[in-house]
Amino acid sequence: MFCPKCGKGEQAPDSYCRSCGDFLVGAAASTSLMTRILGISNPDKQVKFTLTIDLVTAIVSGLLLFFVMGYFDGASRRTGAPTPPIMYLVYIFLGFVSIWQLLSFTVGTAYRKKLTAAKKTALSHEAPASLPSADVVNVVANSVTEQTTRNLDKVHRP
Repeated sequence: MFCPKCGKGEQAPDSYCRSCGDFLVGAAASTSLMTRILGISNPDKQVKFTLTIDLVTAIVSGLLLFFVMGYFDGASRRTGAPTPPIMYLVYIFLGFVSIWQLLSFTVGTAYRKKLTAAKKTALSHEAPASLPSADVVNVVANSVTEQTTRNLDKVHRP
């Protein structure tokens, strides 16, 4: 595979370019949901997008939980009417959503660190060097097999 950014060849798909560090997308990766809908194929950008969504939804669900609780507690104090029982389920649901998204954000942050470390590792490994040029000064003599083959070729068979 060739890097679309710098043109360096002989690289594995779904890895980082050994020359410029850009992520190389394989053909199978183009079918992911983020690639098809949002056009995000780079894992760094995917993780950043996911972390942003996790953090925003955690904050919004937490704020919504406190606003709903405040509204129904205030209404209960003003009117004396009890909070509807279904609202306790809503409180629990919003609390779980907030906690889940914060945990997802924490795990995503750890994954992002691993991805960054993998990228640095991939960039530090250089491509294997090509074979050295032939040493014509210190030539090794023919092997025994080559000599035997030449001797057998000279034998006439009836």
